[in-house]
Amino acid sequence: MMAVWISRSLVLTLYLTTVGAASKGDYLTETPKGWWTKHITSDFYTAGRISAREIKYASEVGFRSVFAVFNHTTPGSMGDETLPTTDTIKYIATNLTDIKNFDIFPATIPAWRSLDAVRYFAKSAQKMPKPILVYCTASYSATATVLLYFLYMTQKDESFRPRFYTEDFFRTGRQHGHDYDMDENLIELVSEITGEPPVELRIVPNNKLTTWDTFWHAKFVSSKWFSSAQMMKSHIPAIEDAGYTVIVNTRRGVTSPPLQTPSQEEVTLLNIKDYTGTYKHGGRQTLSRLLQTRIDPNKPNEYISPTSRRNFEARNPGEFGDDIGYNENMENDAVKESSLSYVHIPVGKTSTQLFLDNVDVLREVSGKGPVIIHSGYGGHTAAFWALLAEGYFNCLDIDWALSHADTMGYHFASDEVKVFKEVFNSPRDGCVHKKEKKRSYFKRFMEFSFFFHLFGL
Repeated sequence: MMAVWISRSLVLTLYLTTVGAASKGDYLTETPKGWWTKHITSDFYTAGRISAREIKYASEVGFRSVFAVFNHTTPGSMGDETLPTTDTIKYIATNLTDIKNFDIFPATIPAWRSLDAVRYFAKSAQKMPKPILVYCTASYSATATVLLYFLYMTQKDESFRPRFYTEDFFRTGRQHGHDYDMDENLIELVSEITGEPPVELRIVPNNKLTTWDTFWHAKFVSSKWFSSAQMMKSHIPAIEDAGYTVIVNTRRGVTSPPLQTPSQEEVTLLNIKDYTGTYKHGGRQTLSRLLQTRIDPNKPNEYISPTSRRNFEARNPGEFGDDIGYNENMENDAVKESSLSYVHIPVGKTSTQLFLDNVDVLREVSGKGPVIIHSGYGGHTAAFWALLAEGYFNCLDIDWALSHADTMGYHFASDEVKVFKEVFNSPRDGCVHKKEKKRSYFKRFMEFSFFFHLFGL
């Protein structure tokens, strides 16, 4: 049985790290406008309840289909941001974006935790162009829906990939911050689909921050460390309500020492390309430059808002943007008006020394409670630092970091992998390195060998 389990996990790991992850940039979670989605495979991503802005961003990064787990008939909220009804999201997707495929569980299927729902989603998912965004209220149900589909298709189709079994379902859920083994109905459904024995009901959550998904945009690393990309001012109340206590901002400031060089990062703008350079060609947010860098010059003005006179966005104050780009001073002021602690560690490029120089700061803030580290440009730097922090303080290794990064939807280049290795191989209180473990095991082996030889055993 153990050999079977190992081979199943190995097959799944190889699939998730190769088929959907050929090179950096394959994951839509690594894009400035797609970072808020949860990467499952290169074909399937999940999310909580989305905004009008986010459904437009989904189209701009390449989603071709959307599946809604719930029919939200009244507006909702994420902090101070109003979230549209499902009908409004569908209208925006199918009329104002390139997403023409939108589906939802029909009223005849009242419960997503049912075999009928799994079968319906399986039929729909196989017809929908990929990649598909599956969304619900707080990402819990959407992520489970996709994973249940994997279980179901594994039983129905020998050629289906990835091959998914009971252990894979609950492990993947935990890696995304969801303790599905605390859900009795879900445990029973998984057993019904797979024919495998039901898992034991978990009593104590793996993710101790049980309210984290009030701000579901965060990426789970551990109960103490989460990562995020661009913060929105309107989301600060949701971050407070979710139980986070500290925001660590790794985005660059307005200027950078020693010469106070202008260093504002880009903000995301509707119908404007990313990575065009804050200061290039006279400035990214000048009218002439914006006109040149539109994604689709033929978009209707309604794409921006019902009253917009242009078909592109020129500023994004909600992302702490001014007339140039991201303004860290604006975020600093906004967070300090909340109950959250705020730490700014501007990171141009992560190095081993830069991280180690800030270990004491990170240790101090982690003592206050759950921490969100955030960055811009898709949250790559934030995920890097959250993984470094969790690994450094808990004696974890490079294999854990890269595996969890893949689940989160992030790749790391060779120079970044080198930083992981150097940080995790640096002296850490209470940690024993792999080489030391091997020496210790060898020493014990020699001691036992000598003992047995001495007594003729």
